[in-house]
Amino acid sequence: MFSTAALAKELDLVNIGAAGTFVSRRPITVASIARELPHGNDLVMRPAAEVTRLVEAGPPKVPAGAVIFVSVPLRRATKAPPLPIERPAGHGWALRIVEKRGAFVICARRPDRQRGLDLSAILAREFGVPFTTRSWGTMERIAAAISALRAPARPARP
Repeated sequence: MFSTAALAKELDLVNIGAAGTFVSRRPITVASIARELPHGNDLVMRPAAEVTRLVEAGPPKVPAGAVIFVSVPLRRATKAPPLPIERPAGHGWALRIVEKRGAFVICARRPDRQRGLDLSAILAREFGVPFTTRSWGTMERIAAAISALRAPARPARP
């Protein structure tokens, strides 16, 4: 049995949610995290400054009710498709790959539309590599954790 909370404690990470999303309190490498895992996993690591810039720039404009996701490729993309991409194409889209910002690909999903679309599979087909995806809300929580770690410690009250 594997515990993300135990991994976070062992490596001094801030655990954001249950999907294996962490913010490091100190410099760390993918290899050091991989050594602590009991089985092979795909790992993606992005610098704090990139995540902070992404969130500070704000989410893209999407129709009311659409949910925004941020996807990160597991390695450098082999394709660079023109964006946006809609599935199904046209006015009735349920999934839209909106834009690419640095390493991040921002997508929107209309939950009231076609549900059988696999965002990960569509991204892998369009960009030629696998991705991991988190909600915009999770990215905001990651940015908040980064900000909290960077904030100077407050002196204790007498």
